[in-house]
Order: sequence, then structure tokens, then C-alpha cells
Amino acid sequence: MSLPYLLGSRILRFAGERLRPFREIYYTAGFSDLYEAYLGKWLIAYIIATPPVASLTLAFHQSLGFPLPVSVLLTLIVLSAYSLVFLAACLYYPVYRKHSRGWTITARLPYTLVYFAVLASSGLGFTEILRMVRDLEENKEVRREVDLLLTDIELLGVDVLTALERAVARSPSAALSLFLSGLRDAYLTGGNLYSYASFVTQRLLEMKRSELQRVANTVAAISEMYVTLMVAAPLMFIVMLAIISMLGGTVGGLPANLLIAVLVVIGTPSFAAATLVMLDSALSRV
Repeated sequence: MSLPYLLGSRILRFAGERLRPFREIYYTAGFSDLYEAYLGKWLIAYIIATPPVASLTLAFHQSLGFPLPVSVLLTLIVLSAYSLVFLAACLYYPVYRKHSRGWTITARLPYTLVYFAVLASSGLGFTEILRMVRDLEENKEVRREVDLLLTDIELLGVDVLTALERAVARSPSAALSLFLSGLRDAYLTGGNLYSYASFVTQRLLEMKRSELQRVANTVAAISEMYVTLMVAAPLMFIVMLAIISMLGGTVGGLPANLLIAVLVVIGTPSFAAATLVMLDSALSRV
């Protein structure tokens, strides 16, 4: 067994119930590693990164002229915040990846179902249809879901109905889960797969038109927020803090020059990263 897996197993042993919901999210996010190995890798990264962060933070506070006890106290506060951010990133990344994959699959699904409907109209068997859809599909996320469904049927020997149930539980896309659930019912009752796929495709295309309008409105709002947070606000705060610094004042007991450095080095890049995440979240829906 690998070291990350062993460390992750110990984490789950102590906090298994609290982390159980994240396990379900993790396996719909498309990771290839086991959940235990994922947690172990984050723990190793935290152990490796914490000493340099602590050393740099302590040296930074010392360079500002703070006494050693105060510097140590401030460093501990920073490390506490850093640990919380690290934990949040560890737990949130699968959630973000799940939603990103779900939006990607939902955006591509109408075109995939066109392949499915055309192949179903030719009278091919269910597994033959899936194989050809997999070969024709260009989107890696959709192709991965089809591959997993075929693996259950052909490699693991699972019957089609059970394989569809597992695919519904595994899918990060609500639209794909709904389609597979209806497909299972159609397959069970011997219904026309072509008619069902055509009906779902039409409904998804109508939803896509509405989604495109919502995404356009969201991108417009993000662009306005970007101009405010990345252009107007930094300039305003820097000018205000520069004037305070020239007058010899402080803000909450902290030097104005320090706040300017924090704004330029940490604040602005953080806002830029947050904007990129929001844009990716919005655009991945189409």
C-alpha cells in the first residue's frame, strides 16, 4: 500500500462520519485515485508546505520590527488561517470538479443524444449503440461515463438495468442521470429507444437556449464586478493608504505600507483568481 493511502485511511478512521458525504461527491468528480489516497496526498502536501510558510511568515513579521513573541503569535494566527484555507481547498476541490464535469456533460449531452437516437433508429443492440457513441464522442467527460457503463456491462458482467442504475448514481450531471433513469425504464418496458432519445434531445435543446441567456447575463455581471474589484477598488485603496502613510497614520494599528503590500501581493491576485473561477463556472455550462 502507498503512503498516501495509509495516511488517508487513518484520517477516515478518525473523521470518517464527517467526511462520508465528501466521499460520495469525490467519486462523482472523476478522480482516478481512491478517496483515501486523495486525502493522504493533501496531508503530505500540507506537511511539506507548512514549515516554509511558517518560516517566511515569521521572517516577514521580524522584518517589520515586531518583537519575537508578537511575531510568533502573528505567525500562529496566519498558520491557523492557512490551515483552514488548505482544508477548505482539499474538501471543496472535488465539489468544484463535480459541478464542472456536470456542466460540461450537460452542455454536450444534446449532441451526444443525437448520435444515440440515430443509432437506435437503425435497430442496433444497446451495447452496440454505446460502443459507437463512445467512438463518435469527442468530449472526454461524456466518453468517460459511457466507458464506465460499458465496463460494467462487458467487463464486470453486470446486467443492463443494474449498470444503468449504477451510472445514474455515478453521474455528476442531473440531466444525464435523468436520461439514464428514463432509459432504464424504456429498456425495461421494451419501449422505443429512438423516440425516447429524440424527445429528451428536444427538451435539452430548449433548456440550452434558456441557459445560454442566463450565462450571458452572468458573464456581464462578472465583467462589471471585475472592473470594480480589479481596477477601481485597488486604485482607490492604494491612494487612500498612500495618503495615510505620508501623514504617518495607521489603519487598525497596522502600517499603511504593509496594507498596500498585502493588497498588491495577496488581495489583487486573489480577486483575479476568484474571477477566473467564476468565469470558468459560468462558461462551463455552455
